[in-house]
Amino acid sequence: MKKTILLALICHLTFAQTKLTQITYDGFISKIPINLVLTFDGNLVYGTLSYKRVGQPIKVVGSLEKENFTLHEFGDKAEITGMYFGTKKGDDISGRWSNPAGKEMSFSMKKNNIISIDKPEIKSVTGSYAYNFGKDGGTGNMYVQQVGKDKIILEIQAVRGAPSYNQAIIEKTSLKLFKNEAIYENKEYGKCLLKISFFDGGASIIYLDEAYECGFGNAATVAGNYAKFDSRAPKFEQN
Repeated sequence: MKKTILLALICHLTFAQTKLTQITYDGFISKIPINLVLTFDGNLVYGTLSYKRVGQPIKVVGSLEKENFTLHEFGDKAEITGMYFGTKKGDDISGRWSNPAGKEMSFSMKKNNIISIDKPEIKSVTGSYAYNFGKDGGTGNMYVQQVGKDKIILEIQAVRGAPSYNQAIIEKTSLKLFKNEAIYENKEYGKCLLKISFFDGGASIIYLDEAYECGFGNAATVAGNYAKFDSRAPKFEQN
């Protein structure tokens, strides 16, 4: 069984996509004009969003599960400033935008341009990654040190937020890195399997094979979208 799982993980990483789709959208949040450039890498979605009246690009990270579309806006310090929840139908994306303070507006976007690009090769994934939903929201911090071409040292601490503030922690561990992806497996509490996907400016963590038994606090998780805010080698909590 162990060899079967290992073979499946190797196959997954070996056949990771080398060509990606990049789509430019124009649209509106309520009546506010926006431009969005998204790269689609499997279920992972990332890129930049610009409010046309301002012009400053904002880092965005999200996912596309069948037609369900989710996207998070990130500020300079990895704080989440906006959240998009909607559906992708053909070339159009529409749904609801909200911010951590509770403000909500509708959004709609239409495809402007589509191109195929080579999957970017990241020279180093070393750095500090985080997300922050605000004072009473969840937070996550991931510290990564790349050791050679195919190995990383990683540590993650995440907090669910109010009212429980339950924690999810992955202590300092070494993982293999292949094509910007790493697999974390832990059988101490049952079946725990996570995929960490790195891209320029961030990372995304998802569960594989419904393997959720990681020993985290009730409803706490390290899964989610992280923005990279520091490229220097991190100081790990556990030396």
